[in-house]
Amino acid sequence: MAHLQAESVSKGELRLCARLGLDEAGTQSLLAAMRAGVSSRAAVVLTSRAPEGYVPPFACEKLDAEWLPPHVYVPAAGEKPTSYPDYAEGFYYSLDLSSCWESACLAEVERPATSLDMCAAPGGKTMLMAARFGGQNHTANEVHPGRRGILRQNLQQCGYPDVEVTGFRPDQWARHGHTFDLLLVDAPCSGQSLLCKGIKNPGCLSSSMVNGNAKRQKGILLSAVQCVAPGGHIVYTTCTYDPEENEKVISYILKRVPGWSAVEVASLSAFRSALSEFPAYRLLPVHGFGAGGFCCLLRKNN
Repeated sequence: MAHLQAESVSKGELRLCARLGLDEAGTQSLLAAMRAGVSSRAAVVLTSRAPEGYVPPFACEKLDAEWLPPHVYVPAAGEKPTSYPDYAEGFYYSLDLSSCWESACLAEVERPATSLDMCAAPGGKTMLMAARFGGQNHTANEVHPGRRGILRQNLQQCGYPDVEVTGFRPDQWARHGHTFDLLLVDAPCSGQSLLCKGIKNPGCLSSSMVNGNAKRQKGILLSAVQCVAPGGHIVYTTCTYDPEENEKVISYILKRVPGWSAVEVASLSAFRSALSEFPAYRLLPVHGFGAGGFCCLLRKNN
């Protein structure tokens, strides 16, 4: 490796790059991003509190990206959207641009009559869903009590007090028997992209953490598929890179559970994963739209 000495690269980093099938240039790019920790890129999504015709008070970039969701703005370099009074007023919610990229899957979904964000805290995916479809008949679920409190606070601040906040485990939802037209599953993961944001995340590249999360994610999805009405959808997302937690989790579900298929997302075609035969999408720091992530849209056919 020309830029990174081989002895400075850990076994976990080498294993990840090999699993991703990266060539020398791709390996150098990803490892450099992990070390630099500056790939995070801010975005804001307007909320129900924003007045009609509202435009954020800070300078924004005009992003040439077909996948950019509605009501999302990208602050210009150096801008800090959370420092403006409008943020405290709840006119917009701040999150990483890569989360907005993941929500592009929603463009292929008709407005749901009912929806559930199964792993909702701190609330970003719910905000993006509400910006596209509205927050009516939406449930935001978070198992962890502390994170559930943050979720509830964010929803209230941004003008969604009517969104029901719950704290059930995925298996409890499955036993409940209620079905939804749309499920958001932003699954707990090893969070490897945090390294590219400059956030320490010890052990995120270890096989034990990756495999443990993959097992948990499969369990969550096995419960989630029982909570979807015929013709409904699941948007599965993570903020990690390893295929064990992404493509292989989806492959496991498609092989194990009849009646499900992965759906093409037209606006994400440039990000189509080469690691699966079905449509799935991955973002890396080299793309320039944040720290990265993975998404796949699943449809219940019957």
